[in-house]
Parts: sequence; C-alpha cells; structure tokens
Amino acid sequence: MWNGLLAQFPSIPQPCLLCDQPSSERLCQGCRFQLPYLTRYRHRCVLCALPLSTDSAYCGHCLREPPPFERCRLACSYEFPLDHLIHAFKYERRLPAGRALSELLIEHLQAERAETDEGDWPQCLIPVPMHWSRRLKRGFNQTELLAKDLGRALALPVHHRLCRRHQRTRAQQGLTRTARIHNLRHAFELRPSASRKLAGKRVALVDDVVTTTSTVRALSRLLADAGVASVEVWALARTPESQ
Repeated sequence: MWNGLLAQFPSIPQPCLLCDQPSSERLCQGCRFQLPYLTRYRHRCVLCALPLSTDSAYCGHCLREPPPFERCRLACSYEFPLDHLIHAFKYERRLPAGRALSELLIEHLQAERAETDEGDWPQCLIPVPMHWSRRLKRGFNQTELLAKDLGRALALPVHHRLCRRHQRTRAQQGLTRTARIHNLRHAFELRPSASRKLAGKRVALVDDVVTTTSTVRALSRLLADAGVASVEVWALARTPESQ
C-alpha cells in the first residue's frame, strides 16, 4: 500500500552532500563535474596511478621497486572536494557519503570493465583489513563497506575474513614513505584457508585512499605467496606526490 501511495508523488530532492543545494542524487551534477578525476591528469604511472608531471609510463618509486600488484584502478585524486567527502565518511560516520563514494567508484569500474578482457578481470574482492581495536573505535571498516557495495554492483564475491591485521600499528597518516613501509612490516596475515580459496584467482584489493602504496604492496606480497594469479588495487583516490 505504501509503495502505491509513494509512487503518486515525485521524489523530494535532498541536499547535495557537498554544496547542500537540492539534488535528485547524493551529489549534484555540478559537484560531480568538479571532482578531481584522475583522467584529468595527462600523465599517470601505469602501475600505481600516481599523477606525473612528465610524459613517463612509470613513477620513480615503481621503477626503483616494481610493485607486486599489476595495476591500480582508481577514480580520483585525493584533493578538494573529494577529500572532504572521504573524511566525512571515515571520521564523521556519515554513511550517505560512503554510499556516494561507492557509486562513484562503481561507475568508474564499470567503464573500465567494458574496456577490459573478461579473462583479465578480477574474480573476487578483498577489503584492506583494519585492526579490531581501531574498528571497534570507529564502528566500521570503510573498505569493507566499499567492497560490499562493489561486490553487489559488479557481481563479485567479497572475502573479508581471509586477511586480518593482527598487529595494531601507528596510523599511516603523516608518516614518510620509509616509515610507512617499516610500520606495516608483519602487520598482516592470511587465514589458513586463504591459499585453498584464492590459489589461481585474480584478486582485487579494495582500499579507500592509496598514498604511498605501502599497504597494498604488503598485502599483495601475502596474496602472491598464497598462490593468487594476479592482484590489482581498486580505490577511491590516489594521493598526489606533494602530499
């Protein structure tokens, strides 16, 4: 009955999550247009998607130490106003912001999937794990929520229990590249059943923001040791080198 009554009335516009103007979607068209899409950068590293100032296929970090993942499929650069939306999701528990971010990444991945051979597309998703104490404090793991939205939209299974962060390390934010790598040494581990479930599979790691790639490098090495066929990284944003 309620559905029949509601169908007689037009949907009530909600304020855009960024500009507060009435919008039929979580982000109005004007704000969506102003998002810092990575495609606006002419040059990007083909492995880690870092925006580059010169016409080069690889950034210096990937040239010096090639990553254990094949590529990064990222929607945006971690800049205004996307950084505000991610902050609202992660630290202010604004779940509608999270849904808007999921929709943004889903749209980006659907476009990439249309241009990718199905034999090269990932077969399952693994969200970057969070230590239980940090998850308890925050109330949720944002990468897990993102992965579940992506899994539903792209019809991919999500394995959120196969990998865990068994050491509580310092927050990565604010650390140098070297400190981030040292901070994550031995921080993650795979469940005993991981090798059986993942061997020979193409896997996508789901993260919110890729900064130095230290986290996804550490996890990719673990997955490679478990016998996965390939690893790629899916995330909302890439932090520019200057940050």
